[in-house]
Amino acid sequence: MRVAIALVTAWSVGWAQIVFEKTEHDFGELVEGPPAVYTFTFKNTGDKPVKLTSVKASCGCTTPSWTQEEVPPGGTGRVQASYDTKGRPGNFIKTITVQHSASETPIVLTIRGVVKASDRPADRYSEVDGSLAWVKRRESFAVVKSTDSPALTFEVKNIGQTPVEFVELIEAKPMFRASFSPKVLAPGQEGKVVITLDGKAARAAGWKHQSGFYEVLRVRTTDPASAEKQLVVNGSFEVVYSPEELAKAPKAVFPVTEFDGGEVLEGQTVEYRFVVRNEGKSDLVIESVKASCGCTAVEPADKVLKPGQSTEIVARFDSRGRLGPQHKTITVETNDPLNGRAILHLKANVVAVNSFGVGGSAPTNPAAAGY
Repeated sequence: MRVAIALVTAWSVGWAQIVFEKTEHDFGELVEGPPAVYTFTFKNTGDKPVKLTSVKASCGCTTPSWTQEEVPPGGTGRVQASYDTKGRPGNFIKTITVQHSASETPIVLTIRGVVKASDRPADRYSEVDGSLAWVKRRESFAVVKSTDSPALTFEVKNIGQTPVEFVELIEAKPMFRASFSPKVLAPGQEGKVVITLDGKAARAAGWKHQSGFYEVLRVRTTDPASAEKQLVVNGSFEVVYSPEELAKAPKAVFPVTEFDGGEVLEGQTVEYRFVVRNEGKSDLVIESVKASCGCTAVEPADKVLKPGQSTEIVARFDSRGRLGPQHKTITVETNDPLNGRAILHLKANVVAVNSFGVGGSAPTNPAAAGY
């Protein structure tokens, strides 16, 4: 069975690419207390929209925020890094890993600097919002398991002239709940807002194994200066499966996850048919098939595979306008609990010619000849 071909094509494939103005920032010397904030900006230099799919900091002392919507061709976006300097004198180097729809290869942003201890008595409640001052309003849950319900405590003080009541979370997702102690803060009084994340409810809502989360929680208060307050929480989520669940689960198996088409003439298309087989005990659902820039992937006709069934995912790379070694990826999402995301690789070395090549076959990977 022939599984790899190279053909002349008459169309070009849209692509997206993000380019940051800079990927490192040195704050130099900082005074302990205020957060160190820097905004990295990027531009979509391709001809199709691009979206940031995951932004993760290397530790809980660094809080990222980023452009949530798709960035159109020629448009710009941002990733903001906020480093908490309080109680952290000395040198620091922190990273933020950015995943995006233009490529499976992440971009790593770096901030660095030196925090000098402050000579002034530290004011713990340094983040002021209206009549309330907070020790911090951004915190990380780190790793949350679906069997746990961890809590984060946000310390707050009423620095205003009138009492402030905490009313409720506004339109919060079902896995989050808040408690207030006390519910009404008198002027000058300190209190706590406790945010609990219910792992069981998160799993029921569809949170996936080994997925990241970043949530802006809105709290309604009676503060006359600013009624709505925002708290930011992030972390990663892990599903804990029982032995019984795993015994009955689907299992996605890809006999081949990488194909190298070898040398091809510029203008030819490299095609490979990746096979996925369900070796589990229940239906395997192919939830999505997404290709990186310069590559297309055709979703299989059969998106639900019974135990023992197989199907093909067709990957194509159009080499028009591209020279040299090429490495493209296809991300396949399934309901396999332990292998829910598979990355397929399509490679080729594009050789320039005076005119486009006519027909011809890319070398076939012997290991993929059968399944």
